[in-house]
Amino acid sequence: MILPQHLRNSSPWLSDFGRLFDTAFQRVSQGPRGLRVHEHEDNWTLEADFPGKPKEALELEVRDGALHLGIKSEGEVADSYRLPLGKHIDPTGITASLELGVLTVALPKAKAANESHRIEIN
Repeated sequence: MILPQHLRNSSPWLSDFGRLFDTAFQRVSQGPRGLRVHEHEDNWTLEADFPGKPKEALELEVRDGALHLGIKSEGEVADSYRLPLGKHIDPTGITASLELGVLTVALPKAKAANESHRIEIN
């Protein structure tokens, strides 16, 4: 379980997001080693440990509504993971960096369709 139960109970969205991470990574129900998830005001940050891996050994792409991570070994993809993004993530704003063996992926939150706002009548 990525998110502790007390966080899941704090909002329905967090609960849905936690269930998403528990079931999302399609490789024997495991995500990358050392996966950490952090929530910020406008995005989620995923961190995964890849000590000794150069950025050329990692492939990250958004395809078919999911984030795909491929890890190359000797030029071929040896491991791969898939994370469905769902409607709460804006896939066009995803960014990633690799520093000191830690892959950091920022997943911007999509603007809520049910946000209320005043409409001026002319």
